[in-house]
Amino acid sequence: MNVNIEVVKVSPIVKEVIDYSTVIFKIRFPKRVDFENSRDFWIFFNALIEGGALKLLLDLHDLEYIDSSGIGVLISTAKALRKNSGDVVLANASSDVRNVFKVVNLQNFIKLFNTDGEAFNHFRLVT
Repeated sequence: MNVNIEVVKVSPIVKEVIDYSTVIFKIRFPKRVDFENSRDFWIFFNALIEGGALKLLLDLHDLEYIDSSGIGVLISTAKALRKNSGDVVLANASSDVRNVFKVVNLQNFIKLFNTDGEAFNHFRLVT
């Protein structure tokens, strides 16, 4: 699994203890998310959530293919975050990937934005 992660601070962190409501973890997906690597993603997302992460932005710019196991990980991640009053959003999906999400109505469960900026604004508005 090869993932690019960026930590985006909504506001300055001035305490020794991190307030995870002020941090967005931006994770850039690879070209494929399928049975071969979806379990690795679930372990990674679960570790972030167990560590206190509340806001995940999944950048799908490079994603060309996702199968049902990958979609299952997205749904499980959303459910786990929402139990802790957090959320996950998707951004920068190609039209092909968007079509897959439409078929399974994923966009009705996880917000899908055209750009990172729209996703960041969403998190700032719900904070």
